Amino acid sequence: MLRRFVKPVGVALIVILIFLLAGFRLNHPQYGLSSALGSAKSSLALYKHGAQPTIGAKVIVTLPNMPAASPALGIIRSVQGGKVLVVLGSDLREISVQDVKGKLIAVIPFLGAIVGIVGL
Repeated sequence: MLRRFVKPVGVALIVILIFLLAGFRLNHPQYGLSSALGSAKSSLALYKHGAQPTIGAKVIVTLPNMPAASPALGIIRSVQGGKVLVVLGSDLREISVQDVKGKLIAVIPFLGAIVGIVGL
């Protein structure tokens, strides 16, 4: 009976490892853009780590002056020098390029609320 569970768990671990090596990450945003299915805090964000910031790209960022609100979901409005102007819902912030964690691939609604209850 134990063998029946070992194979799917092994396959899942291999798939997770491949995604991590390819640069994909999963994070629980605390602030930022919301969708019709809820706020950023009630969702999980799948993103590609290390992508170059471009105008109009949806990104996940770290807010250095707001550690309780990091990470956050936003849209890049401008890139100039080493600074990026990011729209975070009704808020507009200027951050450095290093604070952009990566380009948003998908938002998984509702699972962030469960993760928040657990404390992650």
